[in-house]
Amino acid sequence: MNPLILIGEMARIHGISTQTLRYYDKIDLFKPSYIHEESSYRYYGIEQFAHLESILFLKGTGMPLKEIKRYFENRGLDSMLDLLGKRVDFINTEIVRLKNKRTKIESMLKIVNNYLDKDIMGKCRFQQLQERHMLYFTFGNGDIFVEHELGIKKLGMVIKSIDELYLNPFGSVIDQSEIENGNYSNFKGITMVFGHNIPEEVATIPLPEGIYATMAFVGTYKDIESYFREMTNQIKENGYSIAGDGLVLIITDKAYSDYEYEYISEI
Repeated sequence: MNPLILIGEMARIHGISTQTLRYYDKIDLFKPSYIHEESSYRYYGIEQFAHLESILFLKGTGMPLKEIKRYFENRGLDSMLDLLGKRVDFINTEIVRLKNKRTKIESMLKIVNNYLDKDIMGKCRFQQLQERHMLYFTFGNGDIFVEHELGIKKLGMVIKSIDELYLNPFGSVIDQSEIENGNYSNFKGITMVFGHNIPEEVATIPLPEGIYATMAFVGTYKDIESYFREMTNQIKENGYSIAGDGLVLIITDKAYSDYEYEYISEI
């Protein structure tokens, strides 16, 4: 007869907790070979080592416990190979997703660090920008702050990813006519701007390639009028004309810092 091993020793040998073994027992994934009737002590057999090690191996690949349990209900070499093949496909998809996330995080770090250069703050720059795409929602008739916060929620509901919400620039839109009339605080909607990686099933509006007047500034929306006024003057003085709506994109805000002097936006 093979020796019986208490739950604590079984957990220690395999580098897991007793709570994990108890949970596996609860969900009928891996049960003790013997439970003492009087003490309720759980005992495992050495012959169960391979079973537990298989579970831990599959769990280490990121496989959900439900899938592991289904596999053990009809275990065989063919089902194992099929399971591992599907896991490779999933991991390859995750690698692509994580690489895209890393690229966006690196881009965000580069952008924010660039804006920390005090020499560009409050200065109008004319930049040749590649085509981008924007997701857009029109504001209602409520308070601008409330509409802005509700608009962020709408963006989040459409893109269905907190990562995308944080790693893509978003902000408010002001109509071209309002800019030309000097009404710099009458925003008409909220937008999120994408470069090349547009989330699937998200309908966007193209922002054509061209020369854009841009100005980064430190502060909140209440500080925006003076910067817009300076920009429109610079546009005229440099022989350009306004060809479309204005975007005020948030680079950093209260989601990143408690201090308003660290809030950065760009027109």
